[in-house]
Formats: sequence, structure tokens, C-alpha cells
Amino acid sequence: MKALLLTLSILTMTATIAHADNIQQIADAKAINQQQLWPKPANPIAKGSENSAALKVVQNFFAAYGKGDLNEIKKYVADDVEWHIPGRHPLAGTKRGIKEFSDFFALLGRAAFKAEVMILAANDTYIIDVHRGFSNLQGENIDLNWILLYQVEDGKIKRVQNFSGDLYASDAFFNQFAKSLGAK
Repeated sequence: MKALLLTLSILTMTATIAHADNIQQIADAKAINQQQLWPKPANPIAKGSENSAALKVVQNFFAAYGKGDLNEIKKYVADDVEWHIPGRHPLAGTKRGIKEFSDFFALLGRAAFKAEVMILAANDTYIIDVHRGFSNLQGENIDLNWILLYQVEDGKIKRVQNFSGDLYASDAFFNQFAKSLGAK
């Protein structure tokens, strides 16, 4: 019985410490993801990347995205694209193929999700994009830094992996957004 009580006491203490750590991690993520700490440079293209054909594909993709033109966006994406969205929300996971990709980006449009590029760096195959991703829908908003790693093959975006500056905040935003759409 004493061993059981000691085990329960240790588990309770561990859970309390983990909860406190979690609260601190959330506060830290919010503190570092402040827009004023990450000003947009006049030229986001990393020196030496300006002649990359792969980079031009991603730049064209961003230009079409900025206009909200899904048909134009699809011109820069492979039919068998794999686009990974991190998190634990209904929109998370890997979007496989142009249909899943298009459906996801149509939803992003409904979320009024915007991207402001901070830096693009590239070689012939890979592009690293760091951008401020934000939305300010009524009752919902997000404003975070994101890092995306693109792989370009045959002049099209083949694969992308997203990294959120604050996974807790992005989960909360996309869970709320999905709920507003009636998703569970």
C-alpha cells in the first residue's frame, strides 16, 4: 500500500511539473512569435539563391497565392504533390495529390490565411522559405513564423514539409477554424 501511495504521489508530482513546463513552453512560444521581433527584409532572397530555377517556381507559387488564384497556384505544383501540415487538428497531415492539395488551399483561402516571406534560400532542388503566416478572421486569428522546406522536380513543387513556430497556437487556430466549418 505504501508503494502504491508513493507511486501515485510521484505521478501526481510529475504531472504537475509537466503541466507547469507546458505552460512555460506556451508562454515562450508566444513571446518569440511577435511580429515586431521579425521585420520583413526589403529583399527576402538569400544571396547566391537568385539564379535558382527551383526558387523561381516557389516565387511564382507565392505570387499566385498572394492573388488567391488557385488555378494559377496549381501550375507550380506536381500532380502527385505531397504537402505535409504539422499538428493535431482536422487539417493536419500529408495532402497527397493535386486534389487534396487544392482542397486544403481552398480552405486556407476561406481562413484568409496570408504569407509574408522573410527569406527564401535555394539550391537546384531545395528551397527554404521562412514566412510570417497570419489570419485575422472574426473571432479567430494567428500570427506565427513558419518554415517550409520545398523539393522541386521537373519545374514543379513535388514535396513540402511545414514547421510551425508555435504548434500549440497553430493547433488552436486550425481546430477553431475547422470547428467553424462544422468539422469535428
